[in-house]
Amino acid sequence: MIQFIQTNATPIVGFLTMLSNVIFVGVILVIVLHSGTRAKMYAFVHKYILELLFWGIMAAVVGSLVYSEIVGFPACDLCWYQRLFLYPQAIIVLLALYQSIIQWGFSFGSILDCTAVGGECAKVYVNEYSYITIPFMSLSVFVYIITMKYVYYSHRKNIEK
Repeated sequence: MIQFIQTNATPIVGFLTMLSNVIFVGVILVIVLHSGTRAKMYAFVHKYILELLFWGIMAAVVGSLVYSEIVGFPACDLCWYQRLFLYPQAIIVLLALYQSIIQWGFSFGSILDCTAVGGECAKVYVNEYSYITIPFMSLSVFVYIITMKYVYYSHRKNIEK
């Protein structure tokens, strides 16, 4: 079973990340372009916010543990920070975005150096569909969580008025 996970983790997680990106963009487009659906989506998120956040966070936790504990990818310091501070997303999203940009080949000079032995941050263990890396997976989850919280609180304010 472990061999199966080690062999198939990246294609499966990469595909699920891409699928979630497509669904997320589709939902955002529907919300922006169709006001009737916007109210229904806001109501759905408001009603199921805890469940949506729980499953998003659990997906991130399980995914990171599979990569480090089963597949054997060593977690760099930035990955550990993302694991430890899952809830204060605003700061972590910036780290994930920065790390994604670096792994995609862009450089703005050294803002944060990787402190892992051997410069683990520079190693790209996963690169599915030419853009999905481990930091991008983390960034995706954080963007989803922030968006759900925004929708939840926006709908809540409308209810309270």
